[in-house]
Amino acid sequence: MDKNRYLYWLNPKNPLFEKEVVHREMYSRVGYCFHLLQMVEYNLANILSIEEFEKVRKTSFSEKDIEFIKERINKKYNELSELTFGCLKNRVSKSVYLKDIDFCKLEHIVEYRNYLAHNCFKDKLLRKELETIDDVDAFVGELNSFEEILSKMNDYLLCVFKDQRSKAVLMINQDSI
Repeated sequence: MDKNRYLYWLNPKNPLFEKEVVHREMYSRVGYCFHLLQMVEYNLANILSIEEFEKVRKTSFSEKDIEFIKERINKKYNELSELTFGCLKNRVSKSVYLKDIDFCKLEHIVEYRNYLAHNCFKDKLLRKELETIDDVDAFVGELNSFEEILSKMNDYLLCVFKDQRSKAVLMINQDSI
């Protein structure tokens, strides 16, 4: 690894060193928050998709049934992946698997995500709300708090997915009939 590709700006003797560190951390936090947001959206879509299995009211399944269910799950996932995060959030309220989700936290996540995506830099940078290092530092603290909320939501979703991702089914072997 060429450390110079990453640390070329790291010069404690530079009079703007602190400003550079704080601003780079701010942008890093924003990027990481969007990474976590993508994971939350992905996991929501996966969980809502596998609920397609619950719509099949059978006690035993053939290979054809299993393939049909897989196709429905994949189709549902593709449909859900096209939705905005806000629309995806609305689907959660009807979810059997996500009945224990903290819906207020999810709404907060969607609202703050929309703020970051659509207004944050206009509000914070163009209107110069982040004029001092202390202003940027306070915003980094806000982003860190949001990251913590996102991480907890994602951990919850991973647990739900783990619990629901596989199902025991009675499979009929068509060849033996």
